[in-house]
Amino acid sequence: MYGLKIKVQGEGEALCKVKHFLVDYAHRHSHPLNALLHIIGVPLAFFGLYKILFQRGGNSAGTGAACLILGYWLQYLGHRKQGNEVGEVTLIRHLLRKIKR
Repeated sequence: MYGLKIKVQGEGEALCKVKHFLVDYAHRHSHPLNALLHIIGVPLAFFGLYKILFQRGGNSAGTGAACLILGYWLQYLGHRKQGNEVGEVTLIRHLLRKIKR
């Protein structure tokens, strides 16, 4: 995944994948501003998704959409500052490479 190889003797495949993900995530979010924007943006995006999916009435859908968009925008700005792509773009490219094989 993403060109990083971690292999620990005696550990299961799933645990190796989790470790690989965490190392890659830490590397892709090492810039302090990127980390800060993710600390704000990720919960905001999840809150927006929650508002859209589970709360009815009033302006819940509008508030949810605004929170979702703002949360992802903050994450995008963080990745711009760090100089790498947003994780979803990286994931989609990885999956498309697997499909093309």
